[in-house]
Amino acid sequence: MESYRLFIVVLPGMEDLALEELELKCPLTEITKLKGGLELSADLAWIERAHTLLKIPTRILMRVTEFKVRDFPKLYQKFLNFSWTPFLSHPHPQWEIVCHQSRLNHTGRMEETINKAMAEVLKRQPLSKDWEKKNYRPQTFYIRLQDDLLTLSLDLTGDPLHKRGLQTIKGEAPLRENFAAAMVYELTRDLKTETILVDPMCGSGTLLVEALTFHRPLHLRTFDFETAPFYKGKLLKLSAQSTPLAISKAFGFDTNAELLSKIQVDLPISLKVQNSLEEKIEIDGEMIMICNPPYGERIKIDGKRGSFLKQAWEKFLTVDKPFRFAWVLPSDMDDLFSKAPGYKLISKRPFRNGGIAVTYWIWEKKSQERIIH
Repeated sequence: MESYRLFIVVLPGMEDLALEELELKCPLTEITKLKGGLELSADLAWIERAHTLLKIPTRILMRVTEFKVRDFPKLYQKFLNFSWTPFLSHPHPQWEIVCHQSRLNHTGRMEETINKAMAEVLKRQPLSKDWEKKNYRPQTFYIRLQDDLLTLSLDLTGDPLHKRGLQTIKGEAPLRENFAAAMVYELTRDLKTETILVDPMCGSGTLLVEALTFHRPLHLRTFDFETAPFYKGKLLKLSAQSTPLAISKAFGFDTNAELLSKIQVDLPISLKVQNSLEEKIEIDGEMIMICNPPYGERIKIDGKRGSFLKQAWEKFLTVDKPFRFAWVLPSDMDDLFSKAPGYKLISKRPFRNGGIAVTYWIWEKKSQERIIH
């Protein structure tokens, strides 16, 4: 089976976790980790599996061609003479163009030149009418021009992979699903004994849902590669993998009763209306806790954010006492929450969430080694 050069787009700061997930679910012999993604070569069967199984990446691109170009006439000729038949399924593709340190740096004129070439291409290489009969949507090609080297890539994914098709209800400040998947994976990946996952401020339940579906294949949506000419098959449904995260059940608490009532997923999640800052979390058994608390950016909080979060911090660690505690906070608050009495820091990961610089922290009780080894 033919092999294709691929680039797995990953949110910056999550590349190592995405690599671990790939090696766990869709292993390959050669993978290169880069800033913002993973580079590899794989066949169509792998592309199918990756799209349905991987939860941390954003999308998968196929490297279509690469060439040097320093002027617009050369750009026109390169696009005109390229063999588009295996890749093009819609007569009006969309172009995402980025230029760095190249002689061609006017993206508007580049797109105009490319569209002129493509109009002539379609006369020479007419498309099948499938796009019209089956109502295909336009494909997206990514063009990166770096030091006069143009790389053309086809988006195989379409809507970003974090759009799972699982939930339509969202809170006021939802955490993107691939961030949530990375967070729960990092929190639980080394646990050997099943435990209970708790989110004391769960909102729409994204963290809980991602934890319980991390190893479930995604079959609730389509992907753009399914309409590409090189893809002649039909996406097969995969069975669930046999290595779920070590979570037996999940509990979510929130003060928003209306939001909780709208969460409908066929998963072992128990939801309860509760102010977790004031009421003890009653769970029968040891638990790990994870949350994406409000900090005044998109959801209003009472009083100053430092006081609000300090109250949450002290209550969770001294009253609820999970054996692991993880949360994500704005990075400008790192100094306030860098030490937890009775807990040891096991991970500190900076990234950007919705344009805000944040840090994902994981602490563990100092006496919990037996759960891991």
